[in-house]
Amino acid sequence: MKKQTSKTTVLLIILFSFISINNTKAQAIWNNTTFVHRSNQQILDGQNNAIQLNGVNLGGWLMWEGWIWGGGFTAEKDIYNNMQTIVGSTAANNFRDSVYKNFITRADIQKIAQECFNVVRIPFNHNILEDDFNPYVYKQSGWNLLDSVLQWCEDYNVYVVLDLHSAPGGQSTSFTADPDFIINLWNGTINQTRTKRLWKAIANRYKDRGIVAAYDLLNEPNVTTDADMLNMYHDIIDSVRSVDTHHMLSIEGNNYAQNFSMFTSLPDPNMNFQFHIYSWFYNNADSIAAHINYNTNISNSLNVPIWCGEWGENDYPHLDTTLTILNNPLYKVSGSSFWTWKKMKATLQYPYYNGIDTTHNWNTTIAWVSNTSLPTPSLATMQSGINDFIHNIKQPNCIFNTSMSSILNACVASGIKEETEQNNITIYPNPSNGRFLISTYIQQFKALKVINLLGEIVYQSEINNSKFEVDLSGLDKGVYFVKMNTENKIIIKKILIK
Repeated sequence: MKKQTSKTTVLLIILFSFISINNTKAQAIWNNTTFVHRSNQQILDGQNNAIQLNGVNLGGWLMWEGWIWGGGFTAEKDIYNNMQTIVGSTAANNFRDSVYKNFITRADIQKIAQECFNVVRIPFNHNILEDDFNPYVYKQSGWNLLDSVLQWCEDYNVYVVLDLHSAPGGQSTSFTADPDFIINLWNGTINQTRTKRLWKAIANRYKDRGIVAAYDLLNEPNVTTDADMLNMYHDIIDSVRSVDTHHMLSIEGNNYAQNFSMFTSLPDPNMNFQFHIYSWFYNNADSIAAHINYNTNISNSLNVPIWCGEWGENDYPHLDTTLTILNNPLYKVSGSSFWTWKKMKATLQYPYYNGIDTTHNWNTTIAWVSNTSLPTPSLATMQSGINDFIHNIKQPNCIFNTSMSSILNACVASGIKEETEQNNITIYPNPSNGRFLISTYIQQFKALKVINLLGEIVYQSEINNSKFEVDLSGLDKGVYFVKMNTENKIIIKKILIK
C-alpha cells in the first residue's frame, strides 16, 4: 500500500465526520457557586449531571522525577542538589524557575482542551509553597503558579485535581514522594502538622474556585500501620473542612494507591477513592481487569465513586487494553488520568504523548545528576544542556504523537456514546499482523469499513454473516478504526496492526 502522507492532525476529526462531535461534551462545565461532587457511586458536576473525569497528568512540572526528563529514578531534591554542585545555587534556582515557567504553559492547557480532555491532575511538591527551613510561611511564588494554571484551565474549561505529590517529609520512601529519609511524614509530628496546615491554606485559597474538581490529599501513601494513614487522612480532612465544605476529596489507598482494605466507612461524605494502575504489573487483560475489579468491589461495598488517577507507561496494545477496561461501564470507574502529558522522547522504552527532544549535553547532564558515579560534566556542558532542555520543553517545540492521541481517543469518546452492542463484537487477535476475525451477535449490520488515522477508507465490505475474516496484511503498521453500520447505528472499534 502507498505510504500514508503527512497531513495536519485535524484530519483525525475527518475520520469521524459521519458523526457530529461536540468537543464541549468532553470539557468542564463549571462555575464558582456549584462544584463537582459525589452522589453515591457517581461523580456529578455542579449541575448534578453525572460526568467522567478523563484527562492527563502534568508530571515533571511542579514535581520532578528524573526519568520523565530522560534520567533515572531520581527524586527532585537529588536532581536539584546534584545540579547545584556544578552550576551553583543561583543557576540551579534559575533552572528551577525556568522549568516552572516553561514546562507547562497556557499553550499546553489549550492543546489538552483541543484533545477533548476535561481534567488535568497537577502533581505538586509541597516545597513550591513552603520551604522546609521556613515552615508555615507560604510563598507567593507558589500561589502564583497554581493561580495561573487554574486561570488557564478556566479559560479552556478543563477541571483541575490538585495532587499533593510530595508532602512534607514524604509520604513514602519512593523517589516519587521526594522523601526525607531521616524524618518523613509518618515519623515526624511536625511534618504531619505542616501537611494539615498546608492543606488548610490551599483549601482556604481555592474554596470558591469551581474549576477545582477535587483535592488529592496524598499521592501514593505507603506506611506500615494502616491506623497511621487513617489518622493522617482524618486530620487533613478536618483541616480542609474547617474552611472548605464544597470541594470533593480524592483519597488514595495504602501501598501506593493499591490497598483500600482499611476503609470500613467513608472518611468524608463528599469524596472518591483514587487508584492507580500500570499494566506492566499485569500479564494480560484478565489480570488488568481483576485489579480494576478489586476497586469496583470497594465502590460497591462503600457506595463511593472510584477514579483512576494514574495509568499509562506501556506499549500501545497494553494501553489500549487498559483503557478499554477502564471505560467498560461494568467496572464503574468514573474516568481516568493518563500519565503523563509530556516527557523526553527517549525516556525508557514506552512511547510519549508529547515528546521533548534531547541533546548530547542534556543527556550528559541528566545522566550525571541521576547517577553521580558517572564522569562529571563540565560547567559549560551542564549549562548548555540546561539551556537546551528549557528550550525543548516549551509546548511549540514538543513533538505531538498522533498514535498516542488516537489510542486515548478522547474526542471520539465525547462524541460517540458507548454502546452496549460493543460488548457483542469481538476482534481477534488485536493487535494483529493484519489478518483478524470479527465476530458479532448483532444481525442487523450491513457494511464494514476500515479507516486509517488520516480519515481514508482502506478497506470496505458487505457483512454477510456473524463471523468473517478481514485481511489488512498489506497495510502499514499502526492504529485503524473498524466502522460497522446498521440502518440506524454506528459501532466503532480500534484495531492495531503490528
